[in-house]
Amino acid sequence: MSETSDGTVLANTSRQLTSDDKILHACSTEFKSKFNLHPFKFNHVLHESGLFEIARLAEVAQLMVEKNGNARAINFRNSALDAKFSAMPHSKQLAEAFARVHENDSWIKLTQAHLFDADYARVLDAITSELEALSGFPLRSDMTLVTMTLLVSSPNISTPFHIDHETNFLFQLQGSKDVCLFPATDRELVPDQEVERYYAGNFEAARYRRQLQSRGTIFRLNPGEVVHHPSLAPHWVKNDNNISVSISINYCMKSLEERARVYQANYVLRKIGLKPLPPGVSPLRDKLKRKVISTLEHRDPKTFSEVVHWPVTRLKSPLDAVMRLVKR
Repeated sequence: MSETSDGTVLANTSRQLTSDDKILHACSTEFKSKFNLHPFKFNHVLHESGLFEIARLAEVAQLMVEKNGNARAINFRNSALDAKFSAMPHSKQLAEAFARVHENDSWIKLTQAHLFDADYARVLDAITSELEALSGFPLRSDMTLVTMTLLVSSPNISTPFHIDHETNFLFQLQGSKDVCLFPATDRELVPDQEVERYYAGNFEAARYRRQLQSRGTIFRLNPGEVVHHPSLAPHWVKNDNNISVSISINYCMKSLEERARVYQANYVLRKIGLKPLPPGVSPLRDKLKRKVISTLEHRDPKTFSEVVHWPVTRLKSPLDAVMRLVKR
């Protein structure tokens, strides 16, 4: 491998990227006006780097397995937009999933791949710097966790409708697919109670309402294109008749966790029979809810669960005990 004096060359590439190269090509005006508010597309050059070929991803996946990293393959046979991730079996044979990805129904997910490959870590660092410059948002000082997830999927599979806490950037590297994004603030599409359940740890809480599909915008993603997902923007993905390789870069941020604490407080209040106001209606109540729930935060979080769900995780046992008493 080779690198420049500041360590930003991407080694072993078909088109080497130097510290002077920009990975992202976007309109700064659009970026500043839409960042974490509305979805939009822009361009990148990572698909030309040679760093994300399937053979290399398979090697990284094997390294992650050996070091107990979060690498897994899910069987998406007969998947649908309203399917449930938990209903899809995990494959124990990642090597086989890679070897047969062109002919089976696999969705391979390598979470936090940047922790296992120095080149990927440099890419993530460079992208974060460029995103901060484009958005004008102090991303590094606000983020509480950043994750690079590598995604390899078989032809024609669909990723079910769901929401994510993080603000997300989905980079297409190989193949083409459609990404349908819905407005993040549409509470008819995803009601407050579903968001509350999501923040209580139910990743499948958001329910696909086919009758509201027209509210979504379908973004066609080809190699060299990125689509931005604002936090809590519902979405589904449909792969073309090709193998798809993508990178998902996700940022947890203090500002997003502040809103999450209000939803978590509302989840607890609703469990004990109250009807709490949704975030944004009463700033004073929101502040009080955040203050109370924040006392339960993990003091040194390292994972998504520790950053986002820790307060409710700590509350579940006493809350269940209270509920048992109420039902007597």
